[in-house]
Amino acid sequence: MLSHSPVVRSSAARALFLGSSAITVATLYGIQALRMSREPPPLTPIFQYLFVVLDYPGAVVSLLILGVAVFLRRPAWLRAMLEDIADHAVIIATVAAVLLCSGALIVYRNHPLSMDEYAPYFQSQVFASGTLTGRFPIDLLDWLIPPQFQDHFLNVSRANGEVVSAYWPSFALLLAPFTWLGIPWACNPLISAITLLVVRNLALQIFDSREAAGFAILMTIASPAFFADGISYYSMPAHMLANATYAALLARPTATKAALAGVVGSVALTLHNPVPHCLFALPWLFWVAGRKNGARLFGCLCIGYLPLCLLLGIGWFVLSSHLVHEHIGGAVEFASASVDSFARMRAAFSSPSNATLIARLIGVAKLWLWAVPGLVLIAGIGAWRYRYHPICRLLTVSALLTLLGYMFVPVDQGHGWGYRYFHSAWIALPILAAGAFTSAREPKADVRSFADDEMCAFAVNCALLTLVAGVGLRAIQIRQFISHQLEQTPAYSGSEPRVVIIDPRFSFYGEDLVQNDPWLRGSVIRMISHGFGADSEMMRRRYPRMHPVFIDRYGSVWSAAASSAADVTRVVPMR
Repeated sequence: MLSHSPVVRSSAARALFLGSSAITVATLYGIQALRMSREPPPLTPIFQYLFVVLDYPGAVVSLLILGVAVFLRRPAWLRAMLEDIADHAVIIATVAAVLLCSGALIVYRNHPLSMDEYAPYFQSQVFASGTLTGRFPIDLLDWLIPPQFQDHFLNVSRANGEVVSAYWPSFALLLAPFTWLGIPWACNPLISAITLLVVRNLALQIFDSREAAGFAILMTIASPAFFADGISYYSMPAHMLANATYAALLARPTATKAALAGVVGSVALTLHNPVPHCLFALPWLFWVAGRKNGARLFGCLCIGYLPLCLLLGIGWFVLSSHLVHEHIGGAVEFASASVDSFARMRAAFSSPSNATLIARLIGVAKLWLWAVPGLVLIAGIGAWRYRYHPICRLLTVSALLTLLGYMFVPVDQGHGWGYRYFHSAWIALPILAAGAFTSAREPKADVRSFADDEMCAFAVNCALLTLVAGVGLRAIQIRQFISHQLEQTPAYSGSEPRVVIIDPRFSFYGEDLVQNDPWLRGSVIRMISHGFGADSEMMRRRYPRMHPVFIDRYGSVWSAAASSAADVTRVVPMR
C-alpha cells in the first residue's frame, strides 16, 4: 500500500518534486551568476543585497525541504488534519496573532526598517495625536529629514515646517489606534490573523471543502512571506487582507455585498497608493458589470467606493497639498501645484527597460523562494483545473495582472521581504493551490485529476517542514539584518535626552535610521549629518546647552551630560 510508502512512489509527487527542484536549482544558478557578475544590473543596492546574500541560503533550504519531503511517508491522518485546520481556524488565527506579535518584538525589534514602513508609522503617530500633520522647526528640516526623502516619503512645508506622509492615509489610519495604545507592532499581526479567516471563507465558497480550506490556510501560514510581512510595518498585509475580503464579498455578489466590497476596495485603493488594488480589482469590475443584473451590482459597487475614495483619496490629496503649500494664495497657484503632483504620479510609469525586466524576474524568483516550495507550481495546476470556475479565473487574472502591471513601474522594490509588489495578490496562490487537490463540482470544471493523495502529502510535508526550517531561517535572517541596521548608530550607552547625528558615509542605508516623533517629543532626536562643522554650528544655534559626548564612525552624540575626552575624540571627524 502506498499509504505506508514514501510519496516518491507516486508519479505525480515525483513530477512535482522534479519540477520544483529544477526551478529552485535554476534560481540558485541565477543568484550565483549575479554574484559573479562583473557588471551587475543597475538595481538598488539593498534589492541586490537581499536577493544575492539572503535568498541564496533560502534557496538552499528550499531545495533541502523538497528533498526531505519527497521521502517522507503519507500520514494516515492527512485529510483529517486539513479538516481540523479548517474547523479550528479561529484558534489557529489567534495563535498566529500571538506568535506574529512575538516576532514583531523579538525578530523585527519593533522597528520600521525602511522609509516605506516609517512614513505610515509617522503618520499614524500624527493621527493618534488627533491632528493631520506633524511639525518640525523649519531650519532643521534638512537635518531631521534627509533631503532625498523629502516630498518622496514625507512631504514637508518650507513655509511652516509641517510634515505629512507622502502616502495615502488608510494604512496609517488602521495603524493609528494601535499607536495610540502604544502597541503599533500588533497591527500587522492582527491583520494577518484575520486574513487566515478570510482565506478559509473564500476557499469554502469556491470549493465547498473543509480539506481545501485547511490546505489553503496551511500553505498561507507556512510561507515565509506571510510571516515576514506579518511582523513588519509594511502596508502589504493590509493590501492582501483588503483584496481577499473584496474577492470573498464578490464571490457570490448581492447588492449589499457589492456595496460592502466597494467600501473595502476604497480602503484598499488608499492604503498607500492605488496601484495594487487597481491591478487586482480590474477583472472583478468587468465580471460584476457583465453578470445578470450587473448594472445594479456595478452601481452598488461604485456607491460603496465613492465616499472613502473622495475623502481618503482625492480629499487627502487636496488637503495634504494645501497643508504643505500654505504659501499658495489662490486657485491658480493651487491648481498648478496639483498639476505638478499629478505629473509626478504619471512619471511613476514608463515602458519596461532592461533593468525593470531583470528586477521583475528577480521578483518572481523571490516569490518562489518566499513561499512553501512548489506552492507557485501547485497554484498553476489548480488554476488550470479550475479555469472554468469564475472566481478561480478571476483570482488567476488578478495575479497575472499584478505581475504584468508592475512591468511598467520603472523601479525595483528596494527594501522588502519576498516579492513585495506581488503581496497584494499573493492570496491567489494558496486558494488556487487548494484547487489542485479538490474534486471539481462546477459543471464546466475540468474533472481530470492532476493530483493524488501522495502529491497532496508531498505538498503538506513541504509546508510543515517550511513552517519550521523555512520560516525559522527567515526569522534569523531578518533579526540579524535589523540588528545590524540598528548598530549603525553611534555606540553610546547613555540614557539622558540627547541629539544623535548620523553620518551615513560608513553605513548601509544609514539615512533610514533618522526617525523622529512628529513633534520631537522623544528623549532622543536623530538627525542626518551635514559635516561636523555644519553640525556643530547648528547645535550651537539650536541646542546651546548640548555638547558632543560621543563620536564614532557612525556619527556623534550631543547632550548636556559630562563627557569623557576619550569618547569625544574616539574618531576624528573627517568633515
